[in-house]
Amino acid sequence: MNDQRAEFDALLAEYRRDLPQTIARIDSLLAGARFAELGRALHTLAGSAGTYGLPRLGQAAAVAEAHLEAELPLDAARRAELERLVARVRDAARNAIGS
Repeated sequence: MNDQRAEFDALLAEYRRDLPQTIARIDSLLAGARFAELGRALHTLAGSAGTYGLPRLGQAAAVAEAHLEAELPLDAARRAELERLVARVRDAARNAIGS
């Protein structure tokens, strides 16, 4: 294995280890209705997941971010949809950790 691949694999392992904390932060922002910060966190997750070759996680985060941006202010139905989309992000993160 070359040095660059070994370095990337180490970074990917660290990224996966940090995902539970990232998801906990996203959940906290959602629970606190801190939507501007939530949008930024989802945007960052979408980009970083793509960088690390985790397209399902990146796509789930991007869809949740797009919903949030398009639907503000959130009524009860839009909030429920956002919560469903964040649950998809959570599931994708769990799969990424296990893969």
